[in-house]
Formats: sequence, structure tokens, C-alpha cells
Amino acid sequence: MAYGDPLTSFNQLYGRDSADLLARTIYGEARGEISVNSRSAIAYVVINRKNSPYFPNTVQDVVLQQNAFSCWRTSDPNYDDCMAPNVSSAVWQECLNIALNTANYYNPIGSNRYYAVTSLFNNNSETRSDGKLYYYMSGSGWLVVTGKLALGNHTFFNLQGS
Repeated sequence: MAYGDPLTSFNQLYGRDSADLLARTIYGEARGEISVNSRSAIAYVVINRKNSPYFPNTVQDVVLQQNAFSCWRTSDPNYDDCMAPNVSSAVWQECLNIALNTANYYNPIGSNRYYAVTSLFNNNSETRSDGKLYYYMSGSGWLVVTGKLALGNHTFFNLQGS
């Protein structure tokens, strides 16, 4: 199994090397970003989740967790590109390098474990009369944002209690 091999079904992702899964996730979520820091930020979201007691403890289980990353929804426009990345592209090579060498890349997001495209974050968040910023998380309702950082086209954040 080579990194980025074309796959035809979601089930083929299980048992793949964690670097391959991480590279595919970075590619699906941030290949349109112009900054390597924006791409490494996605890798660090995965690592931060893996190291958190609130999430699964393997890369595979983190990235393939239902509804965790939009690129793994079959209805998402990035899904097909994740299943069969353009392995000859410079963007794929950078995503793979980040996945293989995450510890050598700057962590621009600290401990943040969530992110959304900034426009989506803005549409799903509000500051309430208590002065706190809340984010609407589908399936969980309104949660307090405990940290926030905009980077590239995404906003990275944490949520109280998760």
C-alpha cells in the first residue's frame, strides 16, 4: 500500500498507515490554503484530538470518526480527491511530508482541537450577554469557545468541556 493509492470505498481506509490517513485529511481539508502553517494546523488538530481524553486515541479513529472531518463525508466535494489524491502534485507532496514529519513543523494552533472555515465559524457563533463567545456544534448545541485563532481560511478553537 503506497501513500495516496486510489481507493474505491470508504472501508478501504481502515488499516491504512496513519501517515497516509493524515495526509489525505490535510489534503482534503486544506489543499486550497497557500500557507504550510495552515496545512500543518490541520495535522495538529488531529494530533491534539488524538492526545485528548475526549477523542479516540489513534489517528485512524480520529480522522475517520463520523462527522469529524467534512472531507470524509461522501457528499463533500473533497471526498473523491481524498480517496484518490493527485500524488504528483506539489500540494500532495507537502501534505504527505507534513503527515510523515509533523513534529518538525511549527504548531500554529496550540492546543486547539476544532476548526471551521471562518465564514462558517462566524455564521455559527455569537457573543452573548454574559460576554462569552458561543459556537453551535451540530449534535451538541451551543458551547462556550475557550480559545480562538484565525489562520488562513479557517478558525481554530476549543470548546468548554470537550
